[in-house]
Amino acid sequence: MICATSNPPSFGLLLRQTRDGLARQLDASMAEENIGIGFTHFVGLKTLAHMAPCTANELAQALDQVPSAVTRLLDKLESLGCVRREAHAQDRRALQIVLTEQGRELCARLKKRGDAVMDYAMRDLSPDEREQLMSLLTRIRDSLTPP
Repeated sequence: MICATSNPPSFGLLLRQTRDGLARQLDASMAEENIGIGFTHFVGLKTLAHMAPCTANELAQALDQVPSAVTRLLDKLESLGCVRREAHAQDRRALQIVLTEQGRELCARLKKRGDAVMDYAMRDLSPDEREQLMSLLTRIRDSLTPP
């Protein structure tokens, strides 16, 4: 809980509160799928949709997660038929993660849910304000990303 004060929240706190609020809304929307998934699974599927096939280690780096967390994520997605672990073509010691057709279909459904949550969150912003917000946040993100 955040203590009420007359001062506006710091930039970092405001970003955290916004992220947490979005995650709560996304978790609630994802729960309506009735398959035991939430925001974290959506982020994992979305990332896999862009980079699969990849190794679990590559996915962990992309998600900025520890390998054990990604293993649990992949176990859940595999149990749902969304991903397959296959032998890596160039490295016999590694497995690569492949997104299945079922995984692509679930990702598309979850994206629609995610888009609806984002629209709800930004419902009080005009199209120009939304564009400006995205532009500013992208610039901040890019300034924090090493070259």
